[in-house]
Amino acid sequence: MKLIVLLSIMNLLSDCSKNIILKDDELSTMRTDFTGNQLRVDGYYINKWGNPERVTIYFFNKSGVLLEGGSPLVSDLGIREKEFKSGDYYNNVKMDKLSWGVFKIINNKIEFEKWYPSDPPLKAYINSGIILNDTTFQITKSMRSDGSEVKEINEIYHFRSFSPKPDSTNNFIR
Repeated sequence: MKLIVLLSIMNLLSDCSKNIILKDDELSTMRTDFTGNQLRVDGYYINKWGNPERVTIYFFNKSGVLLEGGSPLVSDLGIREKEFKSGDYYNNVKMDKLSWGVFKIINNKIEFEKWYPSDPPLKAYINSGIILNDTTFQITKSMRSDGSEVKEINEIYHFRSFSPKPDSTNNFIR
């Protein structure tokens, strides 16, 4: 009987430690309102990549919240825009932590942080770069928010005017 109780306690402690270990990264960047004019925020930004060609989409909101608009094929961008306008996209991602993040802009520098897919737990990465003009920026570095996994990258994002933008309220960014 004592052995069963001891094994049960050990199993419980093991489960508790696994839950602590599997905690998603916290974002290290605090959300702050964007009041500048370095980048336009009345639409979204895209980066083209891959074969077949895809785009990664980011919405930047004056609240300092970033919404990832997914990575559809270039040929499906019109379909995705219809999902943004109808609210279907927001309804599908409002409870998806991977779609949300924060950003900050200081002078001509941009930095955004969000969660990325990984084996549990989710990892947060900070992407940083320079603003080339109010409709274009270049991301040159990606780094895990704890300072590890630093890598040089070269991604150019271009602005596309778009209205109405999806809602930016979510349960992950306060």
